[in-house]
Order: sequence, then C-alpha cells, then structure tokens
Amino acid sequence: MRKLNLFIIALLMVVVSGCNLQKKGKVVDDTVKTTTNKTLQAKSKTWTFSRGISSKQTKNQGVSKQITSSVVSKTDALSSWTTSKGQFMSSSVNYRRVSLKKWKQNMLKNYIKSAQKSIHLMSVSQVNDALKKLGSDIRISKLSDLVFLETKINGMTLPEAFVAKGHHLYSINIQYADTKQTIIIARGQSFTDTSTKKATSQISLNKLNGTWIAPETTTSSSDTGKIMIEDGYMYQHRYNSYERSAIQKLSSYSLISLNQNITYAAQKVNAANAGYQLTQKAVASGDSVGYLYLFVNENQLVRIGQGTTTTYKKTSTLVAANDLPQDNITTFEEMDQKHPGEAASTITVDASAPIVGMSNNIKYLTNADAGQIIDNIVISQ
Repeated sequence: MRKLNLFIIALLMVVVSGCNLQKKGKVVDDTVKTTTNKTLQAKSKTWTFSRGISSKQTKNQGVSKQITSSVVSKTDALSSWTTSKGQFMSSSVNYRRVSLKKWKQNMLKNYIKSAQKSIHLMSVSQVNDALKKLGSDIRISKLSDLVFLETKINGMTLPEAFVAKGHHLYSINIQYADTKQTIIIARGQSFTDTSTKKATSQISLNKLNGTWIAPETTTSSSDTGKIMIEDGYMYQHRYNSYERSAIQKLSSYSLISLNQNITYAAQKVNAANAGYQLTQKAVASGDSVGYLYLFVNENQLVRIGQGTTTTYKKTSTLVAANDLPQDNITTFEEMDQKHPGEAASTITVDASAPIVGMSNNIKYLTNADAGQIIDNIVISQ
C-alpha cells in the first residue's frame, strides 16, 4: 500500500512538472510576438531604412551562411514603414496581418503548380542568422513568431516577415526559389523609428506671424533665406514672384486620413531622415520646390528637403513692406474671394501689370497637385 501511494505521488509530480514545462514553454514561444506587438502598439511610428543584408545562393549549396551587410545614407531612404496601433502602412498602401498558414497558401497562388515545388522558406536558424547580422538580439523558435502581411485591398502577400523591439523594426525575406546559377539574394532589412528624436507640438498660427531668417543661407534670386508669415500663410520671394502656401495644423486631419495620404507619407519620411517627427500634432507647410517647413516652436522652424536641413528663426513679429508689400497680400486675399474653390498661389511682379497664378490648392502637405497653376490672371492697374 505504501509503495502504491509513493507511486501515485511520483506520478502526480511528473504530471505537474510537465504542465509547468508546457506553461513555461508557451511563455517562451509567445515572447517574440508579444514584444513585437507591444512595440507596434504606438499611435504612430515612422520607421526609416537603416541597413540591408544579403547572401549568395547556388544551385547545389543553396542559401549561404555568409551574410554581408551594407549601411546606406539616411537620405537614400530606400524604403520606410509607418505603423499605427499594430497596423502596417507603406507609401499609403495598407496591409493586414495574416497567419503563416494563410500567407503561405496565398503566396503559392502566385505561381503555377509546376513552379510551386521550387519555392522554399528560410529555416528558423537562417532567420536567426539574419536577425543577428542586422544587430538584433531577437531569436525566434518557429516561423509563426514573425508577422506576415498582405495588402488589404487585393490580398497580395509580402515576401518579407517582421519582428520589432525597442526602436527597431526588422524585415526578413524568408521566401526564395531554386536557382540554376549563383545569385545574390536579399535576406533582410532593419529600420529605426524617430521616437527618440526631436518632435514638434501644436502651435497657435497667430503666434507665427512675422519675418523668419535663415542666417546660414547663401542668398540668391531663388532662395533669399527669408520667409514672411501672415495670418496662416507663408510667403517667399523667388525671382520676380511672391509665392504663397498654406500653413497646416495637421491636428485638423484624422490620423487614418494622414497615414493614407501619399504626399504626407513622403514628407513624413523626409522629416524622419532629418531627425524630426511629422506627426498629427505638427504645424507645417510646403512649397513649389518640394521642401517641408516644420515649426519646432513659435520662434524656430526647419526646412527639410534635397538632402539638407536649414534652420529659420523669427527675427520680428512684423513683416516689412519692402519684403512683402501689403498690396500684394490684399491681392492674394481678393483673388481667393473672387474665385471660390481656388487659391492665389503666386504674384509675378515686374514692370508690367501683376499676374496672379491661380491653383486648386496650396496645401502642400496633403495635396500632390498643390501650387500647380491652372490660370494666370492679369491685374489691371
């Protein structure tokens, strides 16, 4: 009887231990995906390209363990991602998460049946080798630890799968096909967010009025290094014209509409590459050259574009008449009123009568056609 009791106790201990091991194993299995989900739950993050890695693939030896990496200038911006509450976007295209099983099924549909046998997935160890080369300490235990995506509209699968931790997002190319000759294949990329960099906050438009100067600018007819701001509009003198653009408080737009806007998405990447965040809280503007003007505070703004960042400081709360005549401001306003649905974007001032260029829109941050002249109107004097 005593031996039977001891046997039952020992059996119970084995069962309990097994359950505990299963629970512990489950925690370990879920750690990677939990970390990724936690990292991507932020309201909005912009991830800019940091590093890419590749390796050789041969007919007989398959994918090589020798992985090479290349770091590129941030201004090259090979690619970028935006995440919002766990959802992925890139160049205004929206993606949804799918399981590994569904992803594999949909991926294989892109190939005819005879070609499907030549399609392979990286092994767990190959994925971990790639993560290590990208500088990550993340290690997966199964492929389903990764996040798989397809487009929301037509269900097209991405060949990359993702993990994230801290300020880093990693994409791993896990799909490859048989080859008849030695080739170089992409193995993965790393991206960095901008949450530790300079951020802007909401600013009242009426506190921006005045003259802004960029001291380091070498002045020219196309760039005077001077900006004039009056009642929500930014003015610049280029050649023989004054250009006007709207200053936009992005808080007036929903986050969803911003993330789906191609123009905003492109400028958001430009800002991130320069170390700034273009968020829903930002106050900013643009111009016909493609620059982004981001207000850091009511006395400082940065111009971002063409691989450079220029700082402007407000030197006066007034706009001098020789910098921007009041008659021109009045003309801009009157033309807006006379042509509902349009906006006066330029005034050409030379020896003859002024010519006003009319556009459909001068909101350069959210409209790809902003500033395009649809009509030139001569102002009789």
